[in-house]
Amino acid sequence: MSTVGQISGLTETYLLGQRVTCLQPENGFRVAIDAVLLAAAVPAQPGQRTMDVGCGSGAAALCLAARIDGVHVTGLERQSDLAELARRNAVLSGLAARVDVVSGDLLDPPDGVGEAVFDHVFANPPYMKSGTGKTPANRAKALATIEGDAGLGNWLEFCLARTTPSGTVTIVHRHDRLGEILHYLGDRHGRIAVMPLIPTQGAAPKRILVQVTKGQDGPMFENDGLILHEDGRTYTNVAEAILRHAQPLNM
Repeated sequence: MSTVGQISGLTETYLLGQRVTCLQPENGFRVAIDAVLLAAAVPAQPGQRTMDVGCGSGAAALCLAARIDGVHVTGLERQSDLAELARRNAVLSGLAARVDVVSGDLLDPPDGVGEAVFDHVFANPPYMKSGTGKTPANRAKALATIEGDAGLGNWLEFCLARTTPSGTVTIVHRHDRLGEILHYLGDRHGRIAVMPLIPTQGAAPKRILVQVTKGQDGPMFENDGLILHEDGRTYTNVAEAILRHAQPLNM
């Protein structure tokens, strides 16, 4: 049985048309398309520095690095075993020269991270508030899906503080928490763009991408949304281009 640190039972997943190799825990938090869509929405350019907050096994960080040659990604992950796994995935994907992962908590960031700033910061924060829903029996999955000491506001504050004055912060979250996100951001931090992620034509969105461009004025812009599936299983042509062929998702 394959192991990394205290993680046992790893499975291998390929992302972006096999551009990225991602080992992940068989029974823990599993990579979903949310990570790929998040990375696709980051408007990074070659040579820029970016940060993936709560990078897990590295899926979003590696997808961004694979899509944009020359971009550098720093991942921050509080679960040391997952951080180790993300480093291994960077090697397997041939991206270790441009993706580095540090272990640490956003509430007490390690040296070199708490003072650093990046051109773009992105994150997939836990979707559930503390004390809501059923807590997964798997501890790693619970940490990834339910807020702990760091609530949604802490995540947003940290991401904004680590971003250059003209950079962007991009997050993927539950659509039903959009109000909280917008309430926190207000009109203080820059232009806000919102893109609903719609399962099928006519369905209500379950996920949302939100992007803040610091230092840019203007009203909030809500895109019509990205429709993911034709019939519940087959990806739409636009979604296929993003998920398989590494096309950007313009906010």
